[in-house]
Amino acid sequence: MPGRDLAPMPPALPELQAARIVAGTLTLLSREIRETGRPVDLWSPPLYPDYIRELAIQVGRGEALPLWVEERHPARGLAVFADSPWESDFLAYRCARLMGPFMVVEDQRDREGRVRRLASLAIEQGRAQGCRLMTLKTFHDPAGLRGFLAEGFILAEIGASLGGTLPREELPVERPAQFDFPPAEDLREMAGEAVASLGDFFYDGHFRHDPDPGPEAARRLWSRIARDDLEGAADPAVLLWDRQKNRAAGLATVRLAGREARLSILAVGPAYQGRGLGRLIMHETLNRLRGRAVRLAVETAAYNLPALKLYQSLGLNPAPPLAALHYHYK
Repeated sequence: MPGRDLAPMPPALPELQAARIVAGTLTLLSREIRETGRPVDLWSPPLYPDYIRELAIQVGRGEALPLWVEERHPARGLAVFADSPWESDFLAYRCARLMGPFMVVEDQRDREGRVRRLASLAIEQGRAQGCRLMTLKTFHDPAGLRGFLAEGFILAEIGASLGGTLPREELPVERPAQFDFPPAEDLREMAGEAVASLGDFFYDGHFRHDPDPGPEAARRLWSRIARDDLEGAADPAVLLWDRQKNRAAGLATVRLAGREARLSILAVGPAYQGRGLGRLIMHETLNRLRGRAVRLAVETAAYNLPALKLYQSLGLNPAPPLAALHYHYK
């Protein structure tokens, strides 16, 4: 059972005050990481201003709960627990997600112990809310991974994270004559047919490599995300359509958070791979982002070498690997 020093933010603490503590802590950590550049900080999540602001807003609205190891020193062990409504709705059982851990602690034994405490707090919080699954994406900090695994999390996948500023100049888009980019207003009606024609377009994904939910659920989940994105959840959404065969060849969708763009999906149908169409779709996507975002962040599986090569050729810089962790409640 958690000890007294493992309590989350006191329930009586006003949400706006909790949000200020989270924003202040992450801002201080961001400054500390930027100024010291210690190797251990390669394992800390990138704390861009838009990310800090978004997380603080969630806490301020009561949509997320901060958890800390020491009440007086949240910078020495902080995580944020939140419901995951989209996954809960799709999987038909309650899911949660954990953001973090956020800390600047050099001693690895101390770091592992603090991560174990945060993991224990998160597990208890999820149990109290009737959760069946909790997910987490964190950078590949060996001590942190040991801490989570020791508390019963499983490693579902190792992913790659890349990011960088958007190109200043418009990129060339020279598509073969048989292909079109349908206008945005047509995508809603085309979404179902487009996703169906792409088939099983994702081999990676942490849900696919966990026996529960498993590959079939992961396939349906990605199809659902793609449909939602094309129907308006993403902006921009780019669909490459093969007029000759009257089917989708590929798509890319982006979700914006302030001035940061996050690639939601890049997919090329199996019959169209190896022809440079992924680059074509990305060029069109980046051109549509000009003037709307400053940075682009992407994630993919660490073994997806063609995607990694494409993203790096577009000027995106790789960050340390991401570990996707799951906790299944008995």
